[in-house]
This record gives sequence, C-alpha cells and structure tokens, in this order.
Amino acid sequence: MKTKIFQKILFICLCANLLAAQSLSIPKSEAEAEKENVTAAKLLNACSRMIPLEPLVLKGKMIVRKERGIVLATHPFQLMTDWGANPPSAECLLLDPAGTAVVERVVLKRPSDGAADIRLYKGLEKKDFSPVSYAGRIRGTDMTWLDLTLDFLWWKDVRFDNKPQGECRLGRKCYILVVVPPYPVAGCSGMRIWVDKQMKCIMQAEQLNPQGDTVRRMWVQRVKKMDDRWMIRHMEIETLGSGHRTKLLVDDVATP
Repeated sequence: MKTKIFQKILFICLCANLLAAQSLSIPKSEAEAEKENVTAAKLLNACSRMIPLEPLVLKGKMIVRKERGIVLATHPFQLMTDWGANPPSAECLLLDPAGTAVVERVVLKRPSDGAADIRLYKGLEKKDFSPVSYAGRIRGTDMTWLDLTLDFLWWKDVRFDNKPQGECRLGRKCYILVVVPPYPVAGCSGMRIWVDKQMKCIMQAEQLNPQGDTVRRMWVQRVKKMDDRWMIRHMEIETLGSGHRTKLLVDDVATP
C-alpha cells in the first residue's frame, strides 16, 4: 500500500511547473490527436486523477546547486495533503537545514467556486507575515508555490500547443499542452507541459513570463518502474540565467 501511495505522490511532486503564452490558438494539427481519441482536457484530467484523495504526509528536501554541482543550500520540507476534503486542502512546512524547526508555513484551500486561497505564515504562528506570490521562488530555490500546491491542474483553459507533440528530455514521446490561469498570476502567463503519451503523467514543464519568454524549466530526471507503474525518483528545476538549479527529492510518504 505504501509503495503505491509513494508512486502516486512522487508524481505529484514533480509537480513541475508552468506556463505558456496568453493567446496561443488551437493548432490544426490537434485533429491528429483527436483521431487517437485524446483531447487536451482529457489529458490534464488524467494527470489530476493521479493525485490520491486520502490524507498523506510527504517528507523531502529541496537542494539548490550551482550548475557544476556545488550545493548552495538544502531546505527540508513536509507537505500534508488532503485533496479529498471539502474544500481540498494542503499545508507545507518549510524547515531549517537541520529539519527540526519550522521556518515558514503555507496553507492552501481550494473552494469549488473560486480561485485557490493560499496563506503564508512565519513559523507556526497564525498571523500572515507577507502576501503570497504564486510564481514567487520559495526561499531562494527554483521552486514556486504553484509547483507545490498544484493549482495549475485545476485550470480550465487548456489546449494543445502550436507543436502538439514532441519529446521530453528523457526522450519520451509526449503531447504538449498549454494551460492558462483563470486569474492574474504575477510573472506568469500560463503553463506549457509535456504529458507522456503512455503513462499520462507530466514529464516536463516551462514557465513563461507575460512576454512569452521561458523563465523557468522543470523536467523529470529519473523514473523507476514498480508494480507495473512508473514513478518519479526526482526532478530538476532551473531558473534560466540564474546559474543554479534545484533538485526536489521525496524521501518518505505516509498516512497521518
């Protein structure tokens, strides 16, 4: 049971990232995908259905490294999810390097009739200490709150990219989708994601700024097959031009 949960949740933590141009039109070549009985909405729904609804606790770390591999910082975290609750919710604790004290805490609730509500706190205090930028980097890493809260999986404006098919960095054949947020997100105009044709999971993603330029890129670094299911071992996130990358690792998954 724990192994299957682990496989599902590691997929979540790729949680890859974001984004696309605001006004991309649906390409004529989308008809080719329709012949395979595949639509952009179906693909995105398939990705969201991979998320387990039962309460879970993930423990892992975000490791910031220079491009040559020198470690700059390590940020342990705990992510508690309850996507089956009403409304669905998640809470993330960012810990000190020793993994013993809470430095920051974020709480997400996703009402069915509006945008996700995300609140950021200092330590375990109940008072907001700063406004949250969905596309803002977390504690100097290349991760954003959009990555960890998975809000983009619920965006309804989804279509095939101008190039609807291609390969991810691992050489896997993928569909390429564009997802646009239903509300303004500072520094982000949408999401471009690569969905594996066979596994129906996200393998790569790019965040574009309002001008349509790629500013961040995420990709699956390693996968492993267990119990006839593919799982993500770890992922890499790069902020273009920064000279560093962040590796996201999940060490353990359990029920609370």
